[in-house]
Amino acid sequence: MISLCLTLDYELFGSGRGDVFKHIIQPTNRMLGICEQHKIKLTIFFEVVEYWKLKEAYESGITMGYSLNPATAMKEQIQRAYQLGHDVQLHLHPQWIDAKYEKGEWLLNLDYWRLPEVPDQPDETISMGLPELIRKGKETLESILQPINSEYKCNILRAGGYNIDPSDRLLKVLKQHSFIADSSVYFGGKAEGNLSRYDYSNISETKAYWYASNNSLTSSNGISSGFLELPIFAQKRRRILKYDAVRIKSAMQNKANSLEKFKNNSAKKSKWETVQFLLQEEALTWDFCLFSKGKMRNFLKAAIRLQEHSAMLFHPFILVGHPKDFYYPDALLYLAKQAGKREIAFHTLSELQEKIKQQ
Repeated sequence: MISLCLTLDYELFGSGRGDVFKHIIQPTNRMLGICEQHKIKLTIFFEVVEYWKLKEAYESGITMGYSLNPATAMKEQIQRAYQLGHDVQLHLHPQWIDAKYEKGEWLLNLDYWRLPEVPDQPDETISMGLPELIRKGKETLESILQPINSEYKCNILRAGGYNIDPSDRLLKVLKQHSFIADSSVYFGGKAEGNLSRYDYSNISETKAYWYASNNSLTSSNGISSGFLELPIFAQKRRRILKYDAVRIKSAMQNKANSLEKFKNNSAKKSKWETVQFLLQEEALTWDFCLFSKGKMRNFLKAAIRLQEHSAMLFHPFILVGHPKDFYYPDALLYLAKQAGKREIAFHTLSELQEKIKQQ
């Protein structure tokens, strides 16, 4: 049996663009319907900082063009998802901490795109330090979901944009607030853009999880330290080959954001350097919202082959997705159909860490 965990980063675009109902609520409802029909469980990484800002703005009389409170809609949706058996955990994009809504758009502090760069204490550049951010994020999710189940715990993190390293300070704060796992790393990942910067290129795809060292989530101490890193599965592909029909059509649906992301990735590059950039290999995360059926088939086959030769008794695979990208359900439906043909188990991240602990 192959074990899969579908994780969903529940958020608007990193620039602050997007419509909560069009880009989060409606696609998540479609996804929840498919999951309920096919008995698939998700782990939803709820981005709490933008939730705070949306709630604060709407309740102060700034409607942002919404006729209904978007924060209330988000809260009610994750409560329903949790009641359906899905997991909900913490997602943080610190550029939202001091966000302001002016002249019809959100103004974010892009100097704090990366979670590890948030200082320990607030200062003149940011109004919230790292310990307060983690504590308040945890308390927010527990206040929303513990009325449904008093046993609920927010104890797993995903950093915005996969920016988790250097993680020594962050790891210390997470442990202080009873977190037990992170899922921000992906196999072979590397980013050197204006905003995201990380290097996971030395992490092997043969390692399904590890217990982190005391100084870094990207390195293992080889023993049960009590804090798990649960990496997202990825495969090396030429960058240009990821742009199949599904990804291109999805990008066209979100044209402004796609152009902005491309500019950030190709900043300071000549035309020739941009062509070379597109021809280079990159680690492509296993994405159940942006993949075509064919790409989903290829990744599933690769995972099955890897599991067959794995040295680990339990070798789960973590997928990623975003509601704002979920225009075409073909890949998710293909995965659901395959589950009916072969032995595929769908776990939440909380279930995975419990199973790993039992191992």
